[in-house]
Amino acid sequence: MKGLVSTIAIRRQFVFKRDYLVPILEKHNIEDFLMLDEPEFLLLRVEVDDQSAKRIESLLKDAMQSESIFSKLTMEGWSPVANAKERILAARQRANVPAEIPEGGWMITGKAADGRWIAAPEDLDNQVSAFSAFMTRVAGKFTKAYLKEMPYRVEDRWLMSVFLHLALDSISVWQKQENESREFPYV
Repeated sequence: MKGLVSTIAIRRQFVFKRDYLVPILEKHNIEDFLMLDEPEFLLLRVEVDDQSAKRIESLLKDAMQSESIFSKLTMEGWSPVANAKERILAARQRANVPAEIPEGGWMITGKAADGRWIAAPEDLDNQVSAFSAFMTRVAGKFTKAYLKEMPYRVEDRWLMSVFLHLALDSISVWQKQENESREFPYV
């Protein structure tokens, strides 16, 4: 029964995002955002002025009351650029990037024959720019398109895997790079 309840809750979250969050984003002309969806919470990150933040907060509270899915709403300031830099530097530390790579930006260029990941230096400003664009303009557009176009939350692991393959293939990330990308641990 526990698995069934969580599946129902996840489906309700999908409908809530589609029916309430997307229209709120559209009403405020917000194209660049990041939505993190976990079983315990839903985090929507947008970079807006204080007045827009208050209007969005009010609309979200109204939606939450009518649907009673979430019990708490927290609003906080967010900068995609600052968040991207923080994530890159924290990931570098957790990934144990070799000391010979200068502090700052880094990237994984592939796998060695012995299975170890190959790290290389990258310009930190370039990496921050790319990551902040990926988090907001790319991931946000994907999220919005998925919520608007899909009639229901896709739960088929094969279908999601095919989607990842098609998305990566469409941006010239081919088989070897795709396989390595899928294997790299989240850090």
